[in-house]
Amino acid sequence: MGFNNKERASLAGRKSSRAGVANKSTAETREAFSLLLSNNLARLQQDLDSLEPKDRLKIILDLARFVVPQLQSVSIDDISQREEQSFNVIRINLLKNGDDGEDNI
Repeated sequence: MGFNNKERASLAGRKSSRAGVANKSTAETREAFSLLLSNNLARLQQDLDSLEPKDRLKIILDLARFVVPQLQSVSIDDISQREEQSFNVIRINLLKNGDDGEDNI
């Protein structure tokens, strides 16, 4: 059965992970890793205790990346664009009708 590149890409897209659909292999890997850590907590603590404070801190920070959500960096330009998008400018003219030649509310 011959496929062209477009058909192969379409087939691969249907088989790939999609938003809202759990990835079975990722879930299995996380479960296995969680079990590995649980079974070795005492040994892990001993290993950490044997390290120099700076090395211990580095390891703890490296491990924290897998547990604590990382903050997304935001630039000043990003903030300015968000502010511009979230505000509507309203012009209110407090002059009496006819003072500037326009009808005002």
